Amino acid sequence: MRRTFTARMVRLACVIAVLLMASVAFAEQRYAVVIGSNPGWSQDRPLRYAEHDAERMRDVLVALGNFPSDRVMLMRDPSTAEVRSALRKLASTARDSSAEDTLVFVYYSGHADDKFLHLRGDPLTHRELQDTLRALPATIKLGVVDACKSGAVTRKGGAPVEEFAIDVVQPKLSGMVLLSSSGADELSQESRALAGSVFTHHLVSGLRGAADANGDKQITISEAYQYAYGRTSAATAASNVKQRPAFRYELSGQGELVLTSLKANRSVAVVVPRGAPQKYVVLDQNEWRLIAEATAESARDVMLALAPGAYKVKRMLEDRLEVGTLVVTAGQQPDLGRIAFQQAPLSAGIVKGDPAQLAPPERREWERAEALRMLAEGQAQAALVLFDQLLREDPRDLLSWRGRGRALVRLAEAYQRVNDSQMEKRALGDALRADPSLSEDPMFAIWYQRLGEIDARDKAVDKRKQDLLRDVARNPRTVKSFGVGVDIVSGRGAFAVSGTKLLNRMVFATAAIDVAGPGLDLGVTLVPMASRWSPFIGIAGHLSTKKLGWDPWSGGELMSADGGYSSDEIWGVHGRVEGGMQFASEAGFTTDLGLTLILFKTDEGKITQQLWPVIHLGWLW
Repeated sequence: MRRTFTARMVRLACVIAVLLMASVAFAEQRYAVVIGSNPGWSQDRPLRYAEHDAERMRDVLVALGNFPSDRVMLMRDPSTAEVRSALRKLASTARDSSAEDTLVFVYYSGHADDKFLHLRGDPLTHRELQDTLRALPATIKLGVVDACKSGAVTRKGGAPVEEFAIDVVQPKLSGMVLLSSSGADELSQESRALAGSVFTHHLVSGLRGAADANGDKQITISEAYQYAYGRTSAATAASNVKQRPAFRYELSGQGELVLTSLKANRSVAVVVPRGAPQKYVVLDQNEWRLIAEATAESARDVMLALAPGAYKVKRMLEDRLEVGTLVVTAGQQPDLGRIAFQQAPLSAGIVKGDPAQLAPPERREWERAEALRMLAEGQAQAALVLFDQLLREDPRDLLSWRGRGRALVRLAEAYQRVNDSQMEKRALGDALRADPSLSEDPMFAIWYQRLGEIDARDKAVDKRKQDLLRDVARNPRTVKSFGVGVDIVSGRGAFAVSGTKLLNRMVFATAAIDVAGPGLDLGVTLVPMASRWSPFIGIAGHLSTKKLGWDPWSGGELMSADGGYSSDEIWGVHGRVEGGMQFASEAGFTTDLGLTLILFKTDEGKITQQLWPVIHLGWLW
């Protein structure tokens, strides 16, 4: 056991010694693709600061990282196809580079899950991003993913890797490094106070000098990671969602990967004086953008590299803020401890920024961020109003169009909860028109399918309505006025000829002559449906001519008695109720099929009944 431990310590000592003696590995040619995407997929809560984070990362790479501005591609809310195209272009550029050493840097800030980055279009997996980085024809590949569950990008084959595993086997530093803002099963957080991602904020602050642990004015990737890890873990420890950044180190060779240098010509090193652990936050002059933060240390001065210009500095105390103005001038080394601070309440916040003081492009960005904040807080209607205002000012604002689509999806969800399918359908249709890329959104698929189901259902209902209206328009009961008919058998008699007057679409008045009786019959029939087939129900009365004193068939009966009752009993005088189904053809021919219940008085004076079929043929005109 002791021998094993000794061997490990010797190996670790050798590695440290080699790294300390090695020259700094700073690639001659550096290229970057920096991606920020606020909207995510349709079911994601929109982010406010991912695109701002990408800008901050771009700025620090150009100012301090030896990345020429024309070799840093900033992409705001790109599609997967655009990202793949940018990576192919990056690979081609790195392959054609005349330099012996190259470094490529890929940064992403936005939504993700444990498998996909949430970009527009065909989903991009963490595995594809990792494999693409590994295959790039560059000496060193560096990837940073600031997203929920982004630790999946630091895994290989789904298994966690050992952090900070370094093998010194080649004279030249080469390979790949992957950083993520959280573990594979953790969420990443934005901070309204910081106006950005917690992880990116501390990573950028570290790259500006706060992470320079050894004071050599050069920030290595391991220094930046350790600083961001510690600050992010501490900042989220008290929240319900703890966040622990992850790291995958696949570098081999001698030296350290230096990502930024405080010796850059265009920057000025600002001193955070040693002392009690007070936090200093540096913002632009309008307090709109947060630049960096650093915490004073007792053992050393902390340096922050800033471009010349005017800044606001806020010193964070337990019960208050202290706010001062810092002017950075080339050739000087300002000391934050010597600034004249004024007290302000903690409620004043860190980033407050008055939009009235912003230039028009920044004001639009502020208003768009406000709309995203409203949307994230569930105020979909208010967010929609603000997006519409932005689009009236500039109809070409694609980011506001995407935001409008997200707001309409939220409204569709609200309509679904109250079972208002018509408004849900309208909101989903408007969302697709605002942002056609939603049709490629995997999380929108269920909504897209629902929209199709609603459309199909509405079309079926409309078709039924149209068919009914067409039936009504062609139905003779609707457009005819008179009719004649003959009863094969019914309550009117064994053979009766009838005439009909349509009082309205549903009510028929019928008078009939019972030829076999003979007799007279009067009735009213209700046919409630306008379709070709409709139920009917009617009431009628029958009176034979014999009861009126005229008996043409005195020599015999054309209609025999039934059930032991005479014809006079059944057909002399009776009332009846009848019902069944009636069909009306477009030409006007009708057929009634049903049953009738005849009520009559017997010779003994008893009221009784009989059930007869109804078979009637007629024609309307």
